[in-house]
Amino acid sequence: MLWRITLPVLLAGVLCITAETKKLRPQGSIPSPYKNKGNLSSERHHRQLPRKPEVLSSSREALVVTERRYLRRDWCKTQPLRQTVSEEGCRSRTVVNRFCYGQCNSFYIPRHMGPSVGHSQNRGPVSGSGRRSHNKAQEPFQSCSFCRPHRITQLTVQLDCPGLQPPFRHRKVQRVKQCRCMSVDVSGHGKL
Repeated sequence: MLWRITLPVLLAGVLCITAETKKLRPQGSIPSPYKNKGNLSSERHHRQLPRKPEVLSSSREALVVTERRYLRRDWCKTQPLRQTVSEEGCRSRTVVNRFCYGQCNSFYIPRHMGPSVGHSQNRGPVSGSGRRSHNKAQEPFQSCSFCRPHRITQLTVQLDCPGLQPPFRHRKVQRVKQCRCMSVDVSGHGKL
């Protein structure tokens, strides 16, 4: 009779312990903050085993980068700014401008290197002249965007300059109207 009571209590305790060890990870945390061990791939380098081609191990499953749930939402704000326009010999003036502030996404997605025949140190095929030819299909996908002005105008500010001839100067100021996360060309930069 006692076993009918203790058995369900033991099972409930075991289920609670296993449920607690599988904590939900905060979305977007790479690697998991609950991970206790280091990467297995770093431990492999210490042992001297015969080298064989292998897929690199990862602390996570492979992501499908087209799924929006894996991407953090980027944001870019246009904030007001007091800007002082000055020139030597003139009275400075303050104009209200705007600046851009935010966090935008960037990507670097590697692609395969292709066959190693006729290649020099895996940096691209070598032509008969000894120069490297680029194969666009093999280059990694790189996208870098940052918070920058999307719409701008130009403002001409007249400064009063009492001791100069003529007694005024015109200065042009770029005025920011709207900011947005915009991609920039990074091809050829930051190659590994």
